[in-house]
Amino acid sequence: MTTSSAQCPTAHEELLADAVRLQPLLRESTLASEAMRKLPQEAIDALTEAGFFRLLKPRRFGGVHARQRTMLEIAETLGQANASAAWLVSIGATAAVVARHGSEQAQSEIFRAPDSRIAGGLAPGSARRVDGGLSISGSWSYASGAPHADWASIGVVVPDQDNAGMQTFLCFVPATEVRLRDTWHTAGMRGTASQTFLADQVFVPEHRAIAFESLAAGRMPGGGSGYRLPLAPVAALLLVGPLLGLGQAAADLVLQTAPSKSLSDTSFVHQSDSAGVQIQVAEAQLKLRSARLHAFEVADALDSGEIVNGEAGYPLRALARAQCGYAARQVLEAIQILINVHGAGSFADSSAMQQYWRDANVAARHAALNSYVGYEIYGKSLLGVPERIAPLV
Repeated sequence: MTTSSAQCPTAHEELLADAVRLQPLLRESTLASEAMRKLPQEAIDALTEAGFFRLLKPRRFGGVHARQRTMLEIAETLGQANASAAWLVSIGATAAVVARHGSEQAQSEIFRAPDSRIAGGLAPGSARRVDGGLSISGSWSYASGAPHADWASIGVVVPDQDNAGMQTFLCFVPATEVRLRDTWHTAGMRGTASQTFLADQVFVPEHRAIAFESLAAGRMPGGGSGYRLPLAPVAALLLVGPLLGLGQAAADLVLQTAPSKSLSDTSFVHQSDSAGVQIQVAEAQLKLRSARLHAFEVADALDSGEIVNGEAGYPLRALARAQCGYAARQVLEAIQILINVHGAGSFADSSAMQQYWRDANVAARHAALNSYVGYEIYGKSLLGVPERIAPLV
């Protein structure tokens, strides 16, 4: 893998080839991921060796600085084999973008090891100001990849310097300084190990506390010219990738089995001979194509610099947020159609289809992919309504 020129076609192709190469291993690890509710270490090691946890880290710290199109294709490819693995790669990349908003000192600590993994979330907990930084306490749920993390990113709210209001920070803490509670018992995406971080008066130096204003404004110290990625569209886009993979995996299963599978309670020996099946397969595939078109349009707009931070960039950020939610919804609808075609056997424990269905329905419920919130954001923008309901968009 080339880590110095991921913007070039050759590096793009190499990264995608690595993702394809890992598909058999990740597919085989699916049952273990379900049972353990986390990825097997072998899968984590393979993803690390391929460089998939350094994709959006700065080059000056050994990162790849990959394009968003590359990121999306990698997540889609991995998602066809193991959605939880794809999710951890996407979440790790998003966390790296967040960390790039930190000070140079913070970045040098967080990215000291190029393959370091970050887990956490934006949901704020509590903190108090102390000399030199913050003291944080509380619990933070849904930290995808928490058992594998080197760093925890933890949101906190603290009174501002004048005690006139509240200020929100995202703090980066070594994983060794927080505890884990195994709270991830879910219907789908079990392998993400999205557990809960616990902290009790943990000190966070000021340089590792990033103000939300910096995230919203896209301020990246030392980020390099042309790398001022708006966080909200990136976060939503990267979570669409695993869903695209799940949708295609479900479609591939139906396309492979329909020519040899009978259609129950009919005269059709093969499902593929039925006009009803043909229509449903076509409709599902068109929904998946629609999802991809929207997602890759967002990726290309981010790569070209068309989507930017600041007030002038808000209309396109709002559109991107809506497109990502719409894409997720199209994948869910496509999988529902494909399950109808595949039949009641889809829900057998031995059927891969039921896992695609479970994983997609859990993944699509991430807040960044809430389609109706995205539509509202975009609708307000179209109508000139000044209210902003999502501060990071």
